[in-house]
Parts: sequence; C-alpha cells; structure tokens
Amino acid sequence: MIKYPYYKYKIHDSAIKKKSPLILALDLDYFNDILFQKSYDLIAEIGDYICGIKINFHLLLSLSRKEILSLNNFAKEKNISVIADIKLNDIGNTNNITINKLGDLNFDAVIVNPFIGISETKSLIEYAHAKDFGVLTLLYMSHPGAMDGYGLKIVSDSNSSNHKSNEKEIIPLYRILYNYGKSCSADGFIIGGTRTEIIKEISSLGSKIPIYSPGLITQGGDITSVINSGADYLIIGRYIINSSSPVKTTRNLLDKIRDCKGFQYKKISSLSI
Repeated sequence: MIKYPYYKYKIHDSAIKKKSPLILALDLDYFNDILFQKSYDLIAEIGDYICGIKINFHLLLSLSRKEILSLNNFAKEKNISVIADIKLNDIGNTNNITINKLGDLNFDAVIVNPFIGISETKSLIEYAHAKDFGVLTLLYMSHPGAMDGYGLKIVSDSNSSNHKSNEKEIIPLYRILYNYGKSCSADGFIIGGTRTEIIKEISSLGSKIPIYSPGLITQGGDITSVINSGADYLIIGRYIINSSSPVKTTRNLLDKIRDCKGFQYKKISSLSI
C-alpha cells in the first residue's frame, strides 16, 4: 500500500477512486444523547460517495473523546479523510499541542486562520507536515459579513522595482493570506462558495494548491459556478443532512457535479508522489 507523504494526496486518492470531490460538513445539531449515533449513521449511509468529512465545534464540544475517535476511525475504514474545522489561530506552542491532540483523535487535517502571520503559519505547517498532518488555510468565508474582515484592503509599502520608494499599494487581505499559504506550502485554501470571483482569481494564479469551497446551496453558493470558477473540493452540510434522503440527495449532487464542464482535478493530479 502506498504511503502518501501529505494529507492532500490521501484525499485526492479517495476523490479519484470515488469520482467525488464532495466533503460532508458534519454540522449536526442534535441533543447529545443521539448526536453520536446520527453522525455515525450518516457516515455509514453516504460514505461511499464522499472523500472527506469536516467536523467543527458542533461535535468537538459535544461528543466524548471516545466517540470522536470512533467516528474518525469509522471514516478511515471508508477511505474518508477527516478535517477539524476549528480555524486554528494561536501562538506556536498552542498550535503544536492542538495538532498533537487532533492527531491523537485520528484527524487528518486542520483548518487554520492565517491571521497569525507568515512566521507562525510557516512554523505550524512545517510542524504538521513533519507529523504527516494536513493544513488548510482560510482565505475567505462564505457569510455576507466576511467582507468586513477578509475583504479589507491593506495599504503596504511596495517592494516592486516599478514603483517609487514612497508609493504604497493596496492589497486585499485575502491575497496576503493567499501569499502566506502559498509560501508556506499549505495543503489547501478555503474560499466560500458565495465568492466565485475570488475563487476564479485565486485559481488563475496557478499555485497548484487545491481550493475547498463551503457555503454551497443553503448559504447561496452555486455548484456549477463554483466548479467552473476553479474549486477542487465542495463542502456541503445542511443540504444533505436535512434532506429526507441523504443518499439520494448526495447521488443527485454528484450527477450535477460530474456534468459540469469544469469538473476535474487539475491542480493536484500533476503533483508527483
């Protein structure tokens, strides 16, 4: 069995085998006494049609260590990568301890908010990769208020020789975060599915770092537009979770995805293992 050096190859392998770029956002909102069983049943039901699951504080703050480990182990049996969505954003020691704890729970990757700066982001990713753990960096969220943070324009000194030394340049914050992720060898970028113009912009830069897109359907993101703009993985939660038949809903989504002209794994399929 091939041992892949980083998380991004593992999830890509699953996506290719299942012909599915779908990642289930396992954001179940149930009382604790049925939360574990509902989560387990959902993985069992649609596990053959997804390449990953994303677990956030809905489960992390509600389930026991034993229950989370059981879910993650079950996902691995079905060739599903497991992403911890905690938007990690802290000092180095805390980041490293968090990665160790997530690794002990059999997570494969974590979502990081690179506001911590390029030095801490680089240190975090290097530490994670040394443990064969993946890091996805957040560039732009999907909710309307995201423009108040990730959409801010930053004024900085220009380092370009085409500018005079006293000139400034305006850089969108998400482009700065993109530069952090690219230079630090992040395993993926998170860009909300309601921001297709930004997905298209980042995709056109040719970094070969795959784009993960949440906020689809329920939050307003359009699958066809997102795929054609350059997203590689689609993160969908409530639309599947709250449907009367998660299997039928997931199959219908895959049919739509596979019919999209832009459906391909153009970025990471060219990387050597």
